[in-house]
Amino acid sequence: MLVGYPLDTIKCWQQASNCRVGTAMYKIIVMNNGLKGFYRGMTFPVLTTGLLNSMLFGIYGNTLRNLQLNVPDDEKRKKLQPRHIFIAGSVGGFLQAFVANPIELVKIRLQTRSCVTSGSWECLKNILKTEGFLGLYRGLTPMICRDIFPYGIYMLAYEQILNIMGCLPYIQEQRRRNAEMKLTSVNSNLELMLTTVSGSIAGVLSWIFVIPFDVIKTIMQAEPNPYVYKNMFHCISVNVKCYFNTMML
Repeated sequence: MLVGYPLDTIKCWQQASNCRVGTAMYKIIVMNNGLKGFYRGMTFPVLTTGLLNSMLFGIYGNTLRNLQLNVPDDEKRKKLQPRHIFIAGSVGGFLQAFVANPIELVKIRLQTRSCVTSGSWECLKNILKTEGFLGLYRGLTPMICRDIFPYGIYMLAYEQILNIMGCLPYIQEQRRRNAEMKLTSVNSNLELMLTTVSGSIAGVLSWIFVIPFDVIKTIMQAEPNPYVYKNMFHCISVNVKCYFNTMML
């Protein structure tokens, strides 16, 4: 997170203000009097990342297990069904979005300096005071769109890529040699490498579908005035016209 969070801050600035990477970095440094701006709003993500991941994978695992139990054929039940993996991942993404949205909202308000306060708790209190409880769920619709199908795609891609890599002759030979020589630590490193590569590729594939919804979510959540955007479709319409007019100038 120490490495990835500054990149997320730059991304949020780009999405909220439609600027280049260099411009976003300059604004972050100038408006926060130094590099500390890259870590602004980091408190809630640090405290909740583990919880959200546990929730996501817990829901995914339970949903997948229940779906597999409904398969009538014993042989097919032993093998994970691709459609079940996709559905389970989508269900996990859908449910965790309701918990993650307020956290994302506070983070983005602080990252883009849309919130006048400097701390996460103060920003949360300010949102509750000025916008009410429902204000915490600004941008929920694009958040759900961002999480529901991409998490299904991520889980499916991860499992499929892991299985494909595991069937490669080189990998199977390495596993056999490690087992014969009882090289437990080497075998663990091999499995770690496989899961890391599979997760990385799956992440790239899922984010291709995520970006448009993530941009809309950031724009809606970074806007402190609750009356600017009526809904997700209004936000899309307004910003498409704005960007088109900018390109024509």
